[in-house]
Amino acid sequence: MNKHKIGFAFSGGGVKGASHCGALQAMHEFGIKADMVAGTSVGSIVATFYAAGIEPIEMVNVFSSLDFRELLGIMRPKGGLFDSKPLEKHLRKIIPFENFEDLPIETVAVATCIENGKVEYFNRGEIVPRIVASCSIPIIFQPFKIGDLHYLDGGVLMNLPVIPLRDKCEKVIALNLHHAGTVPYKDNIVSIAMRSSSLMFLSNSMIDSTQADIFIDMDTAAYNAYDMKKVDILFQIGYDTTVKVLEENGYIRVMPPQKIAIKHKEKQPGKMSEMMARAQEMLVKSDELRSSAKKIIAKVRRAR
Repeated sequence: MNKHKIGFAFSGGGVKGASHCGALQAMHEFGIKADMVAGTSVGSIVATFYAAGIEPIEMVNVFSSLDFRELLGIMRPKGGLFDSKPLEKHLRKIIPFENFEDLPIETVAVATCIENGKVEYFNRGEIVPRIVASCSIPIIFQPFKIGDLHYLDGGVLMNLPVIPLRDKCEKVIALNLHHAGTVPYKDNIVSIAMRSSSLMFLSNSMIDSTQADIFIDMDTAAYNAYDMKKVDILFQIGYDTTVKVLEENGYIRVMPPQKIAIKHKEKQPGKMSEMMARAQEMLVKSDELRSSAKKIIAKVRRAR
């Protein structure tokens, strides 16, 4: 079987995916193109965008135009704090292809199956549901159901998807976003869930990075994975890091640096905090209802 020449592996990392866009801009200026791509969580979004022919500047403008609260549907706590339907709806507006088989470049989206505890490599079937599955961060989003199975973020088991590319590509370039860094403690369930996921994803990224031919490690530790205000900085980190690594590996520019103008959307302040508070309130009410139900059951049993 003939192998693809180059494969790109994109890690997860929330809005830090803007750094992937900067990295792709650098690849473009050095004349490096992928024949196959794989991504986990936000990396699956970037991988699909790339395979669909969306340019890096168009990608980063998608990130800068997003308002995180618009991607979260509040729901009664069950499998997760938020419903992923708004994210699914938004992706359907952007991605111009319906199935993986339709994409011009072979693409893999990585998710974690709850029932069998294994990594799932999605490369066939409808694109958007499988990307949403790949992005379903534990606790934050409810598990996403496809067929009879339920899926969580691929980063639970494989945050940097080099393995699905390794046997199919002569060279694999891995782009990693996760760094532990140091963050202040915030006593709310959303912040704790996000930090826990980030540390979990980091632990398996380092293992998979050793399988790549070129490892581009973008230091985004100082930035929140859900802070839409830092898209410009994150893009530049991805660009600068990638230029440095490519030059160290002997690659030469085929075009001069391009000036990128990122568009921004006006955001209303304080809404994310309101959503966190609302989610916590729902959890408290859920606990209160559970406690009341237990008391009623106990009374009934005593009456017998």
